[in-house]
Amino acid sequence: MSTIARPSALDAYIIAGGEEGHARLGVLSRVLLPSTRSLLDRFEPLRGGLLIDAGCGGGHVTFELAARAGPTGRVIGLDADGVKLDLNRTAAADQGIHNVEFRETDVLGQWPVNGASLVYTRFVLMHLTEPERMLARAREALRPGGVLVVEDIDYGGEFCDPPCPAFDRYSELFVQAAQRRGVDPFIGRKLVRLVRNAGFASVDSVLVQPYGSSGDVKHVQFLTFLAIRGALLESGMADAAEIAEIARELKLFAECTQTTLGWPRIFQVWGRV
Repeated sequence: MSTIARPSALDAYIIAGGEEGHARLGVLSRVLLPSTRSLLDRFEPLRGGLLIDAGCGGGHVTFELAARAGPTGRVIGLDADGVKLDLNRTAAADQGIHNVEFRETDVLGQWPVNGASLVYTRFVLMHLTEPERMLARAREALRPGGVLVVEDIDYGGEFCDPPCPAFDRYSELFVQAAQRRGVDPFIGRKLVRLVRNAGFASVDSVLVQPYGSSGDVKHVQFLTFLAIRGALLESGMADAAEIAEIARELKLFAECTQTTLGWPRIFQVWGRV
């Protein structure tokens, strides 16, 4: 009897992974470190606990969780991108971080760990055609009283000043490319409902939105556009000439000291088992 293959976490992912993706996530994580730390502070003490970073990407939050778990705790980073995981393992060894383990795992499938006191996930649900499946896996992995912590985006809030046609076109293409893959670039505004429907209690949330006129915060949209070139070309939504021109304009806009860029809104949502 033939079986029907279930979707995997990478099927609808439009952003390039591997070393390029790892480098982009490093820039992104530097910008988000203060707000993510503030979020995690809500759930202390985490020392001695089993913590999971689901869809851990570049491992930046995994290492933050490792510092909070301490030598008596354990942190598991789950991701389907083996290249990123190998880079993370090397970084952990170089930094002498011994309470971290990285597992190549489809977050929509069975997780190789349970009994966790905290599951954290950032910018993963918006890339899934079935985000409810991942929320169910997270709940299965948590012990009673454990907490799920989610950060995800709402592309409706992205902005720039002064107006920039290339920026508007980039945002339009990102949203369309995501929606063509069946995923939701506006999932942030729906997270409270999704987390409640997944069976979590005491659900609450806050909203953050990075923006600025200098530094790393201004370059993430440019790097993200470079990372979706393959998806745009594959879908025929834009040709190589248009992509090159948008990239050129975005880079110039980001480098100009007289411009301001705002990221998509980021919803931080949590709930307990």
